[in-house]
Amino acid sequence: MKYLNGQYVAMFISSVLVLASGCTLDDPAPSSGDPALTLDYSQNLSLTELSWDKVNVTGFKEYILLQSSSPIPNSPTPVVSQDVTILKRIKEADSTTFSVSSTLFSPVICYKLYCAVDDRFLYSSTLCIEQHFDMIQGFYDKAAHAPDVDEMVLFDRVNNDFSTCNYKTGTITNTVHDIVLSFPSLEISTWNGTTNAFGFDQSPAWLRKYDFPSLIATNSKNFNQILWAANVHNQYVLASTDEFNKNFQVLSRANLALIDSSPGMSVNQNIAVFPGDYTTVLTIGSNEAKKYTLNDNGEIMAIASVPARIIQPDLQATCAEGTTLFICGREGAIINRNGENVGILNPDVNSFVLMTRLTPDESQAIYVISENGFPRLEIADLTHLPLVSVVKTFDLPSLTYADLIPEQEIVYVVGTIFNNSQPQTFILKYPR
Repeated sequence: MKYLNGQYVAMFISSVLVLASGCTLDDPAPSSGDPALTLDYSQNLSLTELSWDKVNVTGFKEYILLQSSSPIPNSPTPVVSQDVTILKRIKEADSTTFSVSSTLFSPVICYKLYCAVDDRFLYSSTLCIEQHFDMIQGFYDKAAHAPDVDEMVLFDRVNNDFSTCNYKTGTITNTVHDIVLSFPSLEISTWNGTTNAFGFDQSPAWLRKYDFPSLIATNSKNFNQILWAANVHNQYVLASTDEFNKNFQVLSRANLALIDSSPGMSVNQNIAVFPGDYTTVLTIGSNEAKKYTLNDNGEIMAIASVPARIIQPDLQATCAEGTTLFICGREGAIINRNGENVGILNPDVNSFVLMTRLTPDESQAIYVISENGFPRLEIADLTHLPLVSVVKTFDLPSLTYADLIPEQEIVYVVGTIFNNSQPQTFILKYPR
């Protein structure tokens, strides 16, 4: 199916206004007559830009935008209910545009604009827009992609289906059933012209390698204890485990055999890998971090403690990894190859970063951040660290997100929703 072309905004639904039978905003007093306002729109990928003429009269109080999955009847006062909700209240008379991604996954979405002026309301006709969206059947809440590969890998943990999908068309191209993984982090990696998919579970601690795009499992490794994180880099798989005296392990990408190991950290952690004359690997937790230097054979040459810290390390798949920067955790901690914290994306204790990606040149971070349950997509400039400057923000539906794919002009956002009790996966597209 075609997927949604309208940006999705967290709805401001006041409990005072929402009743099953509907209620009116009865201050100011109602007005009557034909619609006095005109509501227009333009479309940019999954972003809908609503616009209207400024109400330039004495007594302006606010604009009120309503939305519904069906036409909103004309009424002298704004009527809200279970079917008609408040999208946005705007107090500035000069503010005459609003960008929105609808949270309503329906064939049509409708908007109506009200303006409170003194003791009456002005309003527009209902604007209904036919929505076009790609929707994939299944709860694919785990995903991964690789640069220059249009097919991503997805894991449906409800049905244990492992799939490849062309994220530009929203088309599933292959599916296999996999009963080994349950809540995996996924990764796609290319080395010497061969692309593989990898998946790992923290507990039970499985690491699996698959041919791509056939998704035939070729190698598996079961760890005796928790597998905190795994990171595939060139010919190696770097693993942090809870195994006694072998907390850090270097594995062969070819067959997942152990190359070298070392005592390390026995806590939840993430792994950052930085290329160079020697490969630098950081294992980073909330209270400690270690730096490992590997030679060309994957052997550990040196170990040192470093100051980097990640508040609430998350699954490895939520982290952003570049050649000079690594970002992960609730704050979006930005860490360099020396194991130093050089900035954070989110200084607000009431918000937390869900997932981060870096652009190929590492000049921008693209991430999903949640504030009081309302997620948004942010694009931030990193060229003047420790200063982080947010350059774009898009409100998102309050759903579950699996992956972000930044390309030159488009950011693809992959997430899941239970629509009519049926799990479905969607791909939204936002301008960079």
